[in-house]
Amino acid sequence: MEPVDVVGFEGRWSPATPDPDEVRVVPLPQSRQQEAVDLVCARLPHTTRGEAGWHFDAPEVFDGLASVEAVDRHGVMLGVGFTGHPHFAPEGRSFQRVVVAGEHEGRGVGRAIRQALLERLPAGTTDLVTGTFDDEPRSLEIAGHWGFVVEEHAIESELDLSDLPTPVPPPGVTLHVVPDLVFHDAEDVERMLLASQTNPEAAQGWLFDLGKLRALFSDNEIPVCVVARVDGVPAAITVGGVSDATLMIAYSGVGPEHRGRGLMSLVKQRAHLAARDVGATVSRTANEEHNHGIRRINASLGYVVHSGVYRMSQRLEG
Repeated sequence: MEPVDVVGFEGRWSPATPDPDEVRVVPLPQSRQQEAVDLVCARLPHTTRGEAGWHFDAPEVFDGLASVEAVDRHGVMLGVGFTGHPHFAPEGRSFQRVVVAGEHEGRGVGRAIRQALLERLPAGTTDLVTGTFDDEPRSLEIAGHWGFVVEEHAIESELDLSDLPTPVPPPGVTLHVVPDLVFHDAEDVERMLLASQTNPEAAQGWLFDLGKLRALFSDNEIPVCVVARVDGVPAAITVGGVSDATLMIAYSGVGPEHRGRGLMSLVKQRAHLAARDVGATVSRTANEEHNHGIRRINASLGYVVHSGVYRMSQRLEG
């Protein structure tokens, strides 16, 4: 599985109680959303502007979306926080992101934002999901202090789409570009899709049917989907979305009975071409570090590792 990256956590915790005269957490107004994106990207250099502002650009993808900012008495933005339940997420799971500007760390800002987000959780939330980059050991420590536990270490890699080969399917194999994810044989495609999910994330409850795949995309994204068929039977699929000239691959899988035939490489190669045709210049993906099969395929296609993320969760009491 190559989950769309919609979760994150960064920040700094301090045992000192925040001075309420210095730190106030208030709803983030629309007029300051781009400033919030600037803050996130400055603090987290691995994050693209599209990732940092996805919930602003695609509020329709979430239930109970809430955005807050921490400000001082002069109205200076010290940090930001976001929470919401993505439609494609398992029931009861909502994301939580806390980001504090580097120059304002150690003042209890992150803790104040975290508390404000807990008071604004989407209805029905039983678990929080979040993440921290693997080169942020202090952030990992803080997330653990707050009660998060690591579920997986995801390796993020990317591919330059400027020079791409044309896939050459063997006899009996056909490739189909279906950006709207509407199929004449939808039941067969969904059966293959569900059977293909033997990845670590599926064991954690992150299972996609066609409806959840369609729910991944906002009105501002261009969906990309390629299905491989063997003698007319759905056998492999890759799905992603293009935004800000970047293809974010959400999921790729091959039906168990069709593995070992190079179908994963074929659907990805065709998806790269389809994404480039609609303006993408780079493709990005994330895979659990021990998912050696897909990581080996990605490397053979030219993907280069650029970062890693600890994906984490927290079960809420009561």
